[in-house]
Amino acid sequence: MKQKMEDLTTKRVVIDLDAGVDDYLALWILLNAEKLRKVKIEAIICSMGNTTVENVCKNVVRLLEIEGRTDIPIYRGVEKPLLLQALKDKQFHGGDGFGDLNHDSEPDVSIIRDTLAPIALCDIILNNPNEIYIICIGPLTNLAIAIKLYNNISSAIREVWIMGGNHTAVGNVTSSAEYNFYMDPEAVYIVLECLKCPIFIFPWEPCLLPKIDFEWRYNVLGDRTPALRLLTRADRKVYAELDYWIPCDAFLCFCFLDPEKHISKTSIHHVTIELHSCYTRGQVVLDHLRNKKPNVTIIENFHSELFKDLLLKSTSL
Repeated sequence: MKQKMEDLTTKRVVIDLDAGVDDYLALWILLNAEKLRKVKIEAIICSMGNTTVENVCKNVVRLLEIEGRTDIPIYRGVEKPLLLQALKDKQFHGGDGFGDLNHDSEPDVSIIRDTLAPIALCDIILNNPNEIYIICIGPLTNLAIAIKLYNNISSAIREVWIMGGNHTAVGNVTSSAEYNFYMDPEAVYIVLECLKCPIFIFPWEPCLLPKIDFEWRYNVLGDRTPALRLLTRADRKVYAELDYWIPCDAFLCFCFLDPEKHISKTSIHHVTIELHSCYTRGQVVLDHLRNKKPNVTIIENFHSELFKDLLLKSTSL
């Protein structure tokens, strides 16, 4: 039976990210959605992934300073995956996660709260049972640790939306693994095994479908706002060798805002992840035999023209 994708007036959101140019755009989308009262951002968690946690904190604070939203609580996440294993050293967004730009000034990271992210996440969820949507657009380490610390949060979350993994074994960091899931597959296993709430996954494959060209990115969307002006500088470096603009995390947040309107194709599966193989570690495994109860809705396609429209409309908010 198909999971119901809710579309409430205002969704209370915690976003866990590893910014990342596409994380930056995803957060910008949510900040603009908050102006329309579609979401309320309760907290931002800075995860390791594209770069160090400290660099992610700087990238997030820099955007919030531009947008005048440093009131939003920010928390540092854990700095390493659950298992310290040798990973492929592949940088998608530069050493600092944001194109290694030369900035005129440093952001004020002193505004970041002292509480470690998994503890803060538990507090937010348990104080607001069945009200919090978690958007995960980096490795799932912080959420997994929160679940292991307080197992009762597993049934107290409203929904979890994840950008990561794959559904046809197409990888981007190895031949069969997507980056966010590959960075901490044990965390993915814990999240998928333990959560009792609806889970929605936007995998790597639908990111490849829109084929949004850089003519549109730079000459239509361009740098109409101060936040986009900075992002454009980073995008030109990060995407320099790609044929198309692929802001994966922003696609997920677009789908989250209005799933009935923005998503064009989904499927329901029991989903887990491969942990042991030297060839397929980090690959998503679907129960095609239907022996187990489905636990995930996979987003297989979305309306990319509406995504572009949303970005253009957001520049005037």
